[in-house]
This record gives sequence, C-alpha cells and structure tokens, in this order.
Amino acid sequence: MTPAMPASAQEADEGLKDRTEIVVTAQRREERVLDIPSAIAAVTAEDFDKRGARRLQDLQFSIPGLNIVETSPGSERLQIRGISQQAGLPTVATYIDEMNMNPNAVTSGLDIRSVDLERVEVLKGPQPTLYGEGSMGGTIRYITANPDLDNVVGRGSAEFGAIKGGNTGYRGEAAVSVPLVPGKLAIRVAGAYEDTGGYVDTRLGKDQNATRYTTGRIKALFRPSDSFEVSALYMHHEWDQKDASYAFDDGTYIFPDSLPQPAKGKYDVANLVATADLGFADLTSSTGYLKSSGRIDVFFPFSFPVAPGVNIPLKVSSRSSAEFERWTQEFRLTSSGDGPFKWLLGATYTDDAINNGGGQLPITVPIVLTPGQTSKAWAAYGEGSYTFGAATLTMGGRYYSDKRSDNGRTQNNTFNTFNPRVNLSIKTGDSGLVYLNASKGFRSGGFNTPGLFAPGEETYGPESLWTYEGGFKQQLLGKALTVEGAIFYHDYSDIQSVLLPITNAPTIGRTINSGVARGWGQELAIVARPDKAFTATFTVGHNDLTYRTASLAVLPGDPLDNVPEWTTSGAIDYRKPVSDNVIIFASADVSHTSGFFSTLRLFETLAIVQRTGQRFPLVVRALPRDIVNVRFGAEFGAITAYVFGRNLTDNFNSVYAGGVIQANQGARPRPRTFGAGLSFNF
Repeated sequence: MTPAMPASAQEADEGLKDRTEIVVTAQRREERVLDIPSAIAAVTAEDFDKRGARRLQDLQFSIPGLNIVETSPGSERLQIRGISQQAGLPTVATYIDEMNMNPNAVTSGLDIRSVDLERVEVLKGPQPTLYGEGSMGGTIRYITANPDLDNVVGRGSAEFGAIKGGNTGYRGEAAVSVPLVPGKLAIRVAGAYEDTGGYVDTRLGKDQNATRYTTGRIKALFRPSDSFEVSALYMHHEWDQKDASYAFDDGTYIFPDSLPQPAKGKYDVANLVATADLGFADLTSSTGYLKSSGRIDVFFPFSFPVAPGVNIPLKVSSRSSAEFERWTQEFRLTSSGDGPFKWLLGATYTDDAINNGGGQLPITVPIVLTPGQTSKAWAAYGEGSYTFGAATLTMGGRYYSDKRSDNGRTQNNTFNTFNPRVNLSIKTGDSGLVYLNASKGFRSGGFNTPGLFAPGEETYGPESLWTYEGGFKQQLLGKALTVEGAIFYHDYSDIQSVLLPITNAPTIGRTINSGVARGWGQELAIVARPDKAFTATFTVGHNDLTYRTASLAVLPGDPLDNVPEWTTSGAIDYRKPVSDNVIIFASADVSHTSGFFSTLRLFETLAIVQRTGQRFPLVVRALPRDIVNVRFGAEFGAITAYVFGRNLTDNFNSVYAGGVIQANQGARPRPRTFGAGLSFNF
C-alpha cells in the first residue's frame, strides 16, 4: 500500500519517529492530526502493512467508537459511536478521495478494500458542515495513493492463509506509478485479487462460503504548474460468493434443508478533481460518478415467538437485487494563508437513483421491497474560524435539501434542514489542545412499500442527532507518549426503526419513527513510544445510548441495535534494524468487544395482541468477543517476508446480532488462520 519503503535502517528509524506528525485533510485543508480540534483517527498505509490488514474492518477496535460488520459480501454496516440502525439510509458517510460512496440504500455501505491507499481518516461525531447528510455518526475517508510525478515506483505482495476447519485463502496485490511527462504528468495503476477461503459446509459441499474479490484502479495526476493540478480516478470492484457464511452459535455449519445462498455484485467509481490556487483561496471542483449493483439469495429456517417459550417455525427464501447510480458535483473555496481568520465555502449537487428487483424462490415468506427511489439533493455550506491567542472559535453550518420520490412517483417528499457546528479549542503549547464541540446530524426520511399500509404509514420522517463533546489531545515526555480522550453526549430523536408486525399471515414490516435515545460515551487512546523500536497502543470506548421513549418498535431502556457497550484493544509493535539492509519486526494485538443486542418487537397474531395487549420481543444477543492476532517477519532491503496468525483464540461469537431475516444466525469471525506472505517494492 505504500508507494515505496525505507531504503535503509536509518530511514526506517526516522519514519517511525515522525509518525506523530501525520498530516490529514479531514477539514479540507492540510493539518496535523494533533492540531484538529475534534476526534479523528488516521490509519496510514504503514499501519495496514504492519498489522497485515486487508481493510479497515481488521483494525476497527484500534479506533475507539468504530464498529464495522460485513453483513454480506460487498456490504458493510458502519457504526461510529453507536449511531446505527436496522432501517433508513447509512449513518456514516464514506468517501474515496473526494467522492461520496454512500449507496443511498438501507443502512449498509459499500465494501472498500485497502488496495494501494495512502491513509484512511476516521472523523467521529456528526460532520454537518463539510460532509453533510449521512454523516451523523461520522465520516470515513479513503485517500488513495497519488502517482509519483518524478520516479517509477511500484510494489507487489502475495499472501496465503490456512483456515481451521476450512481451506486456504490467498491474496495478491500490485501497484506501479510511471511518470509520462516528468514533473507534470503521471499515472498509477493498482489491482488486487483475493479468495478469502471457505469454512462453512452447505448442501453444495464443504467450505462453500469463500468470497472472491477483484479490485482494479487507475489514477492520473496532471500538474502543469504549482498553482493548478487535476487528478482523475477510475476504480472497479466486484465480489462473488457461492453460499452464505451464516452459522449458529454452537458452530453448526451445515443447513441440510437450505437452498444455496449466493451473493455477487460490483461497483464502478470515477472522480475528477481539479484544484487551482487563486491567491486568496484554493478553488476545488470535484465531479463524481458511482454505479453499483448486487444480488443476494436468502433461504433458511427461523422462528417467531407466539408466547414465552412458544415459537412458530418458518422458512424464508428471497432473491433481492438492486442497482444504484449517482452523479455528483461539488465546488469549494478554501482560504489561503496563515492569518488568524480562516474560512471555507462550498456547494454540492447529487442525483441518485436506486432500483430494487428480484424474485421469489420455492417455500417462501413474501419479502417485498419498494421498487426503488430517486433523490435529487443540493447543499450549501460554510465555516469560519478565528484564532485569538491560544484559543480558536469555529462556527459553520450546511443547508441541505433532498427531494425524494419512489420510482412509481406515487410518493414524494422534500426534506430540508440546517445543521450547525460550533467548536472552541485552546492549544496547550505545540504539544496538544483541549476542545468543546456541538454539532447536529441529519438523515432523510423515506417510503415504505406503497399500497400495503394505511394512510400515514407509507412514509417515515427524517431524524436528527445533537452531539455535545469535550476532548483533549496531548503529547508528553518528548513525544514518547500520546494521549487522546473524549466524553460525549448524544440526543438522538425521531429514530427510524423497523417494525415487524406478524398478523394471521406473514407480511412485510415497515419503518417508523420510534422516538428518542440519549446517552453518554467516553473514549481513550494511549500510544507509547519509549524508543524507536517499540510502540505500544491501548484504546477503550464506552457507549451507553438507550431509548428514552416508547413506541410500537421500542421500549424505554432498549439499547440501540448491534451497539456494543464496551470495546477495548491493545497492540505492541517492535521493529529493530539488525544491519544496514535488514530490519526484523513483530507485532501482536488483542481486541475485546462486549455483548450487544438486536431487539425486534413483534405481533405474532392479532388475536394474541387483542387478548393480552402484550408484545413479545425477539431479542438476539451477540456474546462478548476476544480476538488475538500476531505477525513476525523481516525486511531485506526491498523485500519483506512474514508469517502470521489471526484469531488465535478461535473465537466464533457473532459480530452481528442479526436483523430482520438473520434472527437466529449471525455473521462470524473467520476461524483461526495461519499463513505467510511476501512483498517487494522498487
């Protein structure tokens, strides 16, 4: 993932020392992470390489408050600080460079692999000014590696791993950057292929849940002068799985009466970014296009509770497919100079269309999706900050308008909102700061399946979130110790929730606005570097967000779905030069996730509800999870060789407590895996 690696042990030592000075563009201008007055984590290409991570999900618990679950191949449920639900649009904004990758579909985000990245930036808490709708919990930015305008550079890697009780997975990746006009024009080409290996036995045979991922990307950079540059990116990603990975708590993998559950899909993204230095400000134009499609079959037994201890067994089968297309344009002016006053102005327009389709398989409970939706949205935003002494006051906001319609044009609505942000920070010298922040996030409403519900039930309204936060960042002992912490309070209203009424025959559920949730959270991250060879990291995150009001979908005290109360992680990394061209390294990390819940409050039959007035919740619990990984190896100049062990505890507890369909099954960690890899660079 790095364009080039250190050529000598001395350069490697310097690189380790300078990791405290990571520069990011999270606030749309270059700044050190240490100088940004909000909670942000930066994961560099070196971090991915050092831990042998293939995607951000592999490193998530090293970032307090982040939780990523692959609910099916190609689809991730992203959660930051507990803001995530079973219904509605995504609550975390996801970007590749300047392109918004949110698929405008129910809760899930597109899977993004760590192929030839420069870094990933994780911004926590609502980001109303700079990233707008969909960034309620936060924003994740994947920054791809730029072409090198002056040198031919490249890298390649290959890795395999043997899975306990399964077969062998493997992965290959390569990237090369070539200057076409030295100093002015260059291209960079990257690609990867991965077969994850299977470990679930189905009626198709043994180890049938392997997923194959293919990624290709080309990026061009044109810089005719110091005051103007253009970059153009095109990326293709696709996935294919023969049968699903769902399994039961006891580790039973075989579903003898289940039909195959294949999943496949792809997406293409293009992003053209031009930046011009106007003297008083930098003007940026970003034009983007995204098209994605996917299909998944679902078929397995489950049951609904009729009364305590009494369940009705059912079988579900459904084939769902969807296509999504987006055009987007953004213009942004960012002030230049180092004066006390800094400002930023911008505007965006987005045109989205999603089409749902599919069919039914034998022995089915009908699962009906809306035929599709369109969204035409625009926003105008601005932010200004003024520094007086050690203090900086920042204020900004975004006005957002989203006109949404179903494909049949039988339903339409426009959702308008203004979302402000206020921040006060005080620097503690050059080594840290303290800050207070208040910001508002927003998510548009939408439509239930037309024609199936009573008047007033066809649509559901928007939701909003106010988050109040105080935090600090501090380096101590001559940069040998870095400590970051935050405490925040969520006030989350009109939450969109799934209601699954089961009348005298199975039918479809709907999305409703279920009320208010409030609660506190805390985060702490400590990084110790006592010398150039050794780094130790510890993180902890806590979230106590619960519903405070009652509705058909929730009761006071219910936790939000699939939100762990506690996450902790620890890691140690050792890199030691043993000669001018040889560096040995070792790393180990452990993560802990407390148990969490998915709660579906169901009506089993109208007669029972009318007779007892009771609702019987289906509460699915995911047990606590502890994962341990290790990695050992050596760098021999331009060549690196290593061995690894992942999930050494062979923990199989669910990473996802389930949703509407996966009520008693869950996605699970990959079993214990041992393997080896080799990489090179030039």
